[in-house]
Amino acid sequence: MIQTSHRVILKKCNTGGHHVKLPRFLKKEFKLSPEKVAYILQHPPAVLGDVNREENMEVARKYLFNLDVECEVTTVIKDERLPFAIDPRQLKWISKEFSKTLRACVETSLFYVTVEPGEKDFFLPSLLGKQEKIENMFRYSDSVFVIDDTTFILLGFATDRDSCNVVFQKIIYCMEKYIQQDISVRIGFAVIPDDGKSFYDLIAVAQKNMVSHKESINDGQKKRETISPQNNFPQKNNDSLSDSQELTICFNKARGDFYNELTALPPDVLWGALSKIPISDQKNFFLQLPHDSHLTSYLAKKIKSQSSPRDVVTAKKIVRRIINQMQLAKNLKGRQVNMEKVMFRLNQVDSIFTMPSIAMQVYSLASDPKSNLDDIAEKILLEPSLTIKILKIVNSPFYGLSNKISSIKDAVVLLGTEEVINMAFGLSLSKSFLDADLKGLINPKALWRHSMETALIARYLCRDLPQFKDMGIFTAGLLHDLGKVYLIENFSELYTTVLTRSEESVVSISAVEQEILGMDHGKIGKSIGENWNLPDSLIHAVAFHHQPSAAGEYSLFAAIIGFSDYISNILALKKNTDTNETATQKVKQQFKVDHMIAMKKLFSNFNTQFIERSLEDVLEILKDSAHLLDIAG
Repeated sequence: MIQTSHRVILKKCNTGGHHVKLPRFLKKEFKLSPEKVAYILQHPPAVLGDVNREENMEVARKYLFNLDVECEVTTVIKDERLPFAIDPRQLKWISKEFSKTLRACVETSLFYVTVEPGEKDFFLPSLLGKQEKIENMFRYSDSVFVIDDTTFILLGFATDRDSCNVVFQKIIYCMEKYIQQDISVRIGFAVIPDDGKSFYDLIAVAQKNMVSHKESINDGQKKRETISPQNNFPQKNNDSLSDSQELTICFNKARGDFYNELTALPPDVLWGALSKIPISDQKNFFLQLPHDSHLTSYLAKKIKSQSSPRDVVTAKKIVRRIINQMQLAKNLKGRQVNMEKVMFRLNQVDSIFTMPSIAMQVYSLASDPKSNLDDIAEKILLEPSLTIKILKIVNSPFYGLSNKISSIKDAVVLLGTEEVINMAFGLSLSKSFLDADLKGLINPKALWRHSMETALIARYLCRDLPQFKDMGIFTAGLLHDLGKVYLIENFSELYTTVLTRSEESVVSISAVEQEILGMDHGKIGKSIGENWNLPDSLIHAVAFHHQPSAAGEYSLFAAIIGFSDYISNILALKKNTDTNETATQKVKQQFKVDHMIAMKKLFSNFNTQFIERSLEDVLEILKDSAHLLDIAG
């Protein structure tokens, strides 16, 4: 499995008066010891850490920028066949060097070099700042790739086994000269093509035969063998988690009832535990709060000021009880098993329902730069039912057009090509909903009505936001629950558990999905969208309508869909005379601080009154447009 991360590298430090804040941030965010932090700040550049989530990386980058710290962020990939994470560009360059070697039919040796201090509790300067000096120690035909603070790869072109000892001594001399005299250097080597023809094969051999610089490299040759790259890396140790790690996992992984238990703690107790985890994780927890939570203003101030908590010991004890109730290890393992089961099935292309032919044709037309207005109208007119649906929608109060539109051509002229194509594409996908076998768990027509309602509300909210209309806001609304259809069709038993748990608790269904499956229907929809090769805007809106900040550049677009989904569910509660407090609380949890922040960026007057007015407007318009919710058939 290949995992992509973001490597944060400290390049230069100009902290000035911020010197107290910075060490505290680096210690908490990157799990660095105070001694390591002090050394890094005096000896840049250095790797601060690899961050998996893009939003965590952005938080760290912005925080460091505000403290006058210059940093660089690079993408690295962690492949189980390699003992280190590597920049994909380096991987590409190394592959090119291998190709040259094979074409030239000469032996080339790969040296895998790692360094560490000669004494415990000492630190070394990073290799990242020594790339040029290391290169200058070797021939012009050799290639040096500094991987991280302590690792580099040397490719010795036309260097056979007999020449390896010379290179070995040169590496030792180089490290002692430019890094530190008292240094421990370990070197492994392998030869192309004898030991393999790929980088992975050679690294596996080199790692198997690592020797200390205090040994002769010939000692390493005695245990050399050509091996398969798999199964030769040390097993991960199972040391118990530190308090900080356990708290971080707790706050990051708590879903459903356990999340509610954390938010039900006294604010000072909650902050006592929350203050011990990285700031980016604090913010992620904060963004998941319901928008009207009593904790919102309190935690916003605490996270901004990073003020010291009153009683950390008591806070940890109380949160630990919740961790014990969560049965963290057991539940996370079960969640992981379910997630792997779903992802395995999802990766089988035949498990994803086929895009309806008319949708494919419309989408193909949209991608063709030579297509014109007549082509679009002609294609849509071939499907009379689709034509009727589009005309009904554009003539509804949701669009607020003064003149009645009687043809597809008129619709294109007035609304624009992009919007009509997006609408035609989304509507043609209704077949996927209505033909789905939902095992009696959800009424397909009810699901479609909710999706249509969400789409219409989103389009209405974007009446003065033309950029979102062109990005396909209507289609995004229609498709936002596509993942539910897939889960019910393919994992009905698991999803029955999800629905049952949701009915028994005061948490949203997406939170229960994450608690049981390790993902929500948005992530499933993302995979389907990628399989269909949909535009990024649609994929991100579907994937992150419950967590818009994770949608990157499409966060505002995703927030509109999340808010429209929320409005639709609130309207459903108002229509239901049997609505109880539990159902109301469940829906309210759906609209989070995350959504609120994004919506305020779009609408300067966004507040509780704005929400109430939107509800009233949409309810009034729906009275005159109820027929639109049944046009899928």
